[in-house]
Amino acid sequence: MRVLGIDPSVRSTGYGVIECRGAAVRLVEAGVIATDGRSTLHARLADINDSLAEIIRTTRPDIVAVEQVFARPVNPKTTIMMAHARGALLAVAAQARLQVVEFSATSVKRAIAGSGAASKEQVARMVVQSLRLSRVPRPPDVTDALALALACAHRNGRTIP
Repeated sequence: MRVLGIDPSVRSTGYGVIECRGAAVRLVEAGVIATDGRSTLHARLADINDSLAEIIRTTRPDIVAVEQVFARPVNPKTTIMMAHARGALLAVAAQARLQVVEFSATSVKRAIAGSGAASKEQVARMVVQSLRLSRVPRPPDVTDALALALACAHRNGRTIP
């Protein structure tokens, strides 16, 4: 099973693809879809759409894990921008006929680190350990996307090492 985890953002969308074979989990590909901040919103969403379509074409995931939108009363614009990015990403997944599983930040932390109150550092350490990486992936958007992919694998009966 291949899982594509996506941490949506208009500015810098993190993605990570993992492959699960029995109890073994390995990193296939991870990175960031970065958009040009000087471009219009619709041009940036088109860039996200096209980039993710290419990632899906080349990595061939079986399922997509994406973070749920969460409201931030202090900065509602961030929530709105995240929702825009999610819309573009979900459209690509639907066009590819992929199942999409949504996770809250708390459920990802619980699946990866055993506690919904885990820190970003604890989750990052578990991503490194689970995928046997030499260091924490950068930027943090990539680590978050890989955590989403691992949480999805865990939900689908895979044991996270």
